[in-house]
Amino acid sequence: MSDLKLLWKIEGETQLARRLNVLSAGIKDFNPEFRRSAKFLKGFFGKEVFDSRGRAIGEPWKARKKAYGWPLLERTGKMRRSFREKHSRLSAEVWNAVDYFKFHQSKAPRRKLPRRVMMKLDAQRKNKIVKFFHEGLWKRMHKR
Repeated sequence: MSDLKLLWKIEGETQLARRLNVLSAGIKDFNPEFRRSAKFLKGFFGKEVFDSRGRAIGEPWKARKKAYGWPLLERTGKMRRSFREKHSRLSAEVWNAVDYFKFHQSKAPRRKLPRRVMMKLDAQRKNKIVKFFHEGLWKRMHKR
């Protein structure tokens, strides 16, 4: 039995890690799969989620009370451009480097600033990440 543990943590997400742990028996380096997954999520969160105003992950952003002349969360585009990723042989991280990002993403009670989720692993993204790992394992198993 392998002591390898994979962890993706977005608002308590554990199902993806369970699926990947089943696939991981005997393999100690998932860097290619984690790199591919992190790059994919970084691009998705910064592009599709913003372009759809949260609809791409099933979390539509509440409209503003006043029209400001720019799209939601897009006054400067800094938050959209601030997604970062890091990966290694056993993990990957995707985050937003803007200090006020956490206030939009948080589930904390709020009075003024509406919640605008930008990072969420929905079923479609989970399936795509699992596919990256399937493909990587397939390549390793069929390497000659």
